[in-house]
Amino acid sequence: MERFSLGNCEETKAGSAIRTLNRSSGQIEANGMADFEQGQTFTIEAGGRQIPLELSAVKPIAASPRPGGGFSLLFKGPRDIALPQATYLFTGESGSHEIFIVPVAADATGRLYEAVFN
Repeated sequence: MERFSLGNCEETKAGSAIRTLNRSSGQIEANGMADFEQGQTFTIEAGGRQIPLELSAVKPIAASPRPGGGFSLLFKGPRDIALPQATYLFTGESGSHEIFIVPVAADATGRLYEAVFN
C-alpha cells in the first residue's frame, strides 16, 4: 500500500483505489476512484439482459481540473454483445453507479468500453 502526504491530508493507494484522509477532521473522503478497483465485476442491464463487465483498468488523469483528480475506467465485456455508447447503471460490490461508457475496442476475447471522469 502506497501513502501520499499532501500537507493536512494523506492519500492511501491500494491497488487502483485512492482515498483521501483529512487529518484535521479524521474523515475519509472518496475522490471517486475509491469505488473502483481493477478486477471488480459489475452488472448492467441492456436489452432486457444482465451483462457482466469486468473493470480491467483504472487510470488517474494527472492534469484534470476535477476536484479530487480525474480518472478513467476501462471495462471488458462479452465479445458477442456490442453495447452502444450510453449511460448504464453499473451494480457491483461497491454499490450502484450511473456511468457513461463509450466502446473503444474489440478483440477475440471481448469488447472494451471506457468511462472518463475529468
